[in-house]
Amino acid sequence: MVSVQEIISFIETYFPKKLSYEWDNCGLQVGSYSDKVDSVLICVDVTEEVLKEAILLGAKLIISHHPLIFQGIKSIKDDTPEGRIIIDAIKNGINIYSAHTSADVSKHGINHWLANLIGLENIEGLSIKQKNGYYKVVVYVPLDYVQNVLEAMANEGAGFVGKYSHCFFAVEGEGSFKPQEGAKPFLGQVGRLEKVQEVRLESIVSEDKLKNVIKSMLKAHPYEEVAYDIYRLENEISYESLGVVGEREVLAKELILELKKKLNLDFVKASIQKDVFKKIAIVSGSGKDLIKDAYFKGADCLITGEVGYHGILLAKSLSMSIIELGHYESEKVFVDIVYNLFEDFKKKDELKIHKSKIKTSFTNIY
Repeated sequence: MVSVQEIISFIETYFPKKLSYEWDNCGLQVGSYSDKVDSVLICVDVTEEVLKEAILLGAKLIISHHPLIFQGIKSIKDDTPEGRIIIDAIKNGINIYSAHTSADVSKHGINHWLANLIGLENIEGLSIKQKNGYYKVVVYVPLDYVQNVLEAMANEGAGFVGKYSHCFFAVEGEGSFKPQEGAKPFLGQVGRLEKVQEVRLESIVSEDKLKNVIKSMLKAHPYEEVAYDIYRLENEISYESLGVVGEREVLAKELILELKKKLNLDFVKASIQKDVFKKIAIVSGSGKDLIKDAYFKGADCLITGEVGYHGILLAKSLSMSIIELGHYESEKVFVDIVYNLFEDFKKKDELKIHKSKIKTSFTNIY
């Protein structure tokens, strides 16, 4: 059994809550961080049908993309669908957690997943939500342990510069220390000044990876007390954004057929202004507010869930094509993304992970 808090901490290493928008409501919606669970259900929307599915499966945690509670509620009663879901979830000991815009913005989230699905290259952010700061981490390591510490830090993301990993700098020197009473030194004796050949090992670490890099570095280092420094840098070369844009030369009709096949869609709606696309933007869910962002990034086409009638008019006036997948249809991959993230975690804790089989898009072709 694993606690709800442990699962949320794991999910938020990929979809940090700080990436969510102010108007959103990501996080634990119903339940307790301390509850223990052995079964999880992943879905796009929490409906009454999905809750019944969780009860039948014995799942004690639902992870949804769309929040169950979006805006403030003044009462919880069984004469509304939302009220019944909350009441029944509590009665059955089911926790409900949402990763909405945090999953839209994250590089591990829906938009990057869709971009990779259709083979976009040179992918960049469409509307920057957050720039990530960088730190320089410097640690002093005895000669025989340099490679161990370097690998431990690199495995957690230290030393990534563009498409290069393991970017470290090392210089050898003499370190000194005198263990005091009560110390258990790896080298030397209590009360005696020790001089050791050490390496000053340094590397760049992005803000979101700093905590895990330090934790891993301390675990790999042999000393009881590790001497290390952390410097804040002015570099701001990483970003998290809502939507992505990338390059691929493809016929409009070919791209539409490809999307239908790869996403298993019966139909898409499209407003096509050019026969050939060279730069394509992607915004899952509602993309209306990012039409101009896509245009100013030079996109020929915006693939999104929906933009509405006026969004189509705006895009046409900019000579930009729109492919509407459907709101649910553009975000249903959330279930597969989260399921795959759990691949290693569930083995470690024998956690059962279920994909919801409830389709929460209720429109059909007639």
